[in-house]
Amino acid sequence: MLSVEEARARCEAAGPAPRLEEVGLDEALGRVLARDLDCPGLLPPWDNSAMDGYALRAADTCGEEGGDCCDEARVPGADPGVALRVLETIPAGGVGRHEVVPGTCARIMTGAPLPRGADAVVMREDTELLPGSPEAVLVRGRAAPGQHIRRAGSELGPGDRLLSAGSLLGPGAVGLLAGAGLARVPVWARPRVAVIGTGDELVAPGLPLGPGQIHASNSQALCGWIEQAGGLAIDCGVAPDTLAGTVEAFGRALAAKPDLLISTGGVSVGDFDFVKEAFSSLGVDLDFWKVRMKPGKPLAFGHIGAVPIFGLPGNPVSCQVNFLQFVRPVLRRAAGDPRPYLPVLPVRVLDGFGKRPGRAELVRLCLRLAEDGSLEGRTTGDQGSGQGSSMAWAQGLALLGVESEGFKAGERVPTQIFDWSFAARAADPTPWGAG
Repeated sequence: MLSVEEARARCEAAGPAPRLEEVGLDEALGRVLARDLDCPGLLPPWDNSAMDGYALRAADTCGEEGGDCCDEARVPGADPGVALRVLETIPAGGVGRHEVVPGTCARIMTGAPLPRGADAVVMREDTELLPGSPEAVLVRGRAAPGQHIRRAGSELGPGDRLLSAGSLLGPGAVGLLAGAGLARVPVWARPRVAVIGTGDELVAPGLPLGPGQIHASNSQALCGWIEQAGGLAIDCGVAPDTLAGTVEAFGRALAAKPDLLISTGGVSVGDFDFVKEAFSSLGVDLDFWKVRMKPGKPLAFGHIGAVPIFGLPGNPVSCQVNFLQFVRPVLRRAAGDPRPYLPVLPVRVLDGFGKRPGRAELVRLCLRLAEDGSLEGRTTGDQGSGQGSSMAWAQGLALLGVESEGFKAGERVPTQIFDWSFAARAADPTPWGAG
């Protein structure tokens, strides 16, 4: 029987290689960038205003030339300011038609190109419109050259690195690519993953149950895990508890041309467990069948041609735990992710758990953030492999080695975290008043 480490290594060694494709930005979110991307031009493309205000010559506000200095201060003790004639208004998306010369300025909106002759922008809040015609504005205080101006190329220039290969494209990254003018990007394709349920007892959710029947949950859970991990789930239905029906279901799934194939159930040694025989009938090269871990000891893995095939257990916890340990890393590598593993962090457990040496064990934990920012966890209760609720309630798996005898309350245990929702907060924790 293989160790967890050896079984995972064999699965990853047989995993499919990533497939390159080019997609539009509307399909890029969540994908992994396939190659380095450099900026094709200046970002921003021209000098522009960082504020709504007035573009002017800084020298005019220093009384050096041109501006008509006001004799009367508008605010006692304040700089009396300078009156400038307003030549035009330049909106975002517009271009100035006039050159700013001594004694003049242009009203300008955030993001609008800086007009010729201007070398500074003052905020609208630091000005006051003056009555009369032509339009004039009182500018208080002194402006420095370059004030409130975003220079062309100040963010990135031609050839500067936008994003490196292997970057996960989140909303900010997609926005950056769009801002640089890139409409399509090279990414690794989403792996296609076919899913088969097995068992005469399975009934689709929403349909009434007959004697001895249960609602099919594993396929739904697996499709969710696949999509969350960046794959494209293909639900291929349920195989009946016959060898011919199981073989037909696998053939149907292979016809969908998946990159990976997953079945759930039928991998134990019962009279109606036909997955192993179906593998043999289909010519699957079976690599291993059992792993020294709990839950999830029965795990069949092999491949037919270039397609890795995972036979996961039918118990809901075993099925999902095996997916996270063995299938997910293969899927993430196939999606081009250079970081395919879930994070493992120390968690202080609030209750105890005992185990017998001999197998690695993964214990479901409900997690929370302690007041000092560290992680705390509590077991979900009954750790039976049929307790599907424990996977819904848990956010992490405490990892106990083969020789471990469990843990006591207060100990820190390495924990694989698969759900960070516990870190969200109902009340705003941002320390806006600090500092």
